[in-house]
Amino acid sequence: MEFRKLTKVNGGAHICRYDLEYETQDHRVKKYEIVSRDQGLRGLEDLQRWHSTTVVIIGISEDNERILLNREYRMALGDWVYNFPSGLVDEDETPTEAAARELKEETGLTLERRIVRLRSSYNAVGLTNESSSCVLAVVSGEIQESDSSFEEIEAHWYTKSEVKDLLKYHKMSARAQLFCFAWAYGDLSINKLAEESDEYGDGHLR
Repeated sequence: MEFRKLTKVNGGAHICRYDLEYETQDHRVKKYEIVSRDQGLRGLEDLQRWHSTTVVIIGISEDNERILLNREYRMALGDWVYNFPSGLVDEDETPTEAAARELKEETGLTLERRIVRLRSSYNAVGLTNESSSCVLAVVSGEIQESDSSFEEIEAHWYTKSEVKDLLKYHKMSARAQLFCFAWAYGDLSINKLAEESDEYGDGHLR
């Protein structure tokens, strides 16, 4: 697949729509539509820029017995979804600094100790070039209710048992679902997973 050109179709307050044109190995033209937060993509170099524009905070209690999740209303879905706290990285911030700020703004909690910051990963490679950094950290304090009328967010701590129930019955973001599954079940060996899968039942697996 060889890149040919990028065309900006239209822009909105937060995202832009672009058309990409490629040439296949058998010399056919393939057009692809994407969206991006970047208002000024011009070509392949801009498209391939690998940097974190957003940050995701995976908050764990000091004893590793509870994990922090937001129950938030996502307008793109018209429904409530469980997700990790997250937000945009400001121009003058590192991902860890952005994580501490977003955590405080959304939950009132404090990032006490960063455990690890993962390299940027792509959020939805079929739709956008946007990438995020995941910051895994020990967090502390009392959860405070968000006072923003533009975002409906309810932060809560969840035990491993409670997370298992969320995984079975509630809508979650893909990143939160995968991490929570690994954290709650711990043993990811094939035999263990086969035993645990019975708890979900066909209706939840399909």
